[in-house]
Amino acid sequence: MNKLMYSTIGSLLILTACSTKPAIPEAVTNSKPNKPGASIEAKQVAAQEQSMYVAEIIFKKASSILTAAGKTQIKNTLQQASIAGEIKSVQVLTWADSEYPSVHTKKLSSEERELVTKRNDAISEYLKDNAKEADIKLHSMAERPGMLKNILNTTDSRLKKSLEVAGVPNTDTSIKNPSKASHSIIIVEIK
Repeated sequence: MNKLMYSTIGSLLILTACSTKPAIPEAVTNSKPNKPGASIEAKQVAAQEQSMYVAEIIFKKASSILTAAGKTQIKNTLQQASIAGEIKSVQVLTWADSEYPSVHTKKLSSEERELVTKRNDAISEYLKDNAKEADIKLHSMAERPGMLKNILNTTDSRLKKSLEVAGVPNTDTSIKNPSKASHSIIIVEIK
């Protein structure tokens, strides 16, 4: 009987030892993730523009104020690009507080378009102080490119099409993930 009891206890100890997970330090489980980076869609569009320097920032709802975190992300991206070479241009794609308009919607309300303009202006002012020689190109994700831009395959048309292909939702999409509402993507191109 003693052998059976010792055998059972031994088996239980072995099973328990094998099934326990190592303790994860509390500092690791309660830590915040590192700084947010650019989404896969932003990186994909940047790669299509032959750039690897991209930032993605988020605005507060109904606000055009560039946050300290947003400024830091843009500044870090500009610094990384300037190490690799002289900055040639910066493409800025900015959303309103709604998704990109669908082919049926064409453009968002005038208030949403104005919000994008104010957000683009805030980013542009920051870039003028931090990327003085760069050609800054602003794109509104509150309206679709017109027929002429599509025919001429302008940068605006090409960037928006690339984002659609990457899976960015629009106003008719039922699944709004990955949402880009209230976001801006900044693509830095070097010479």
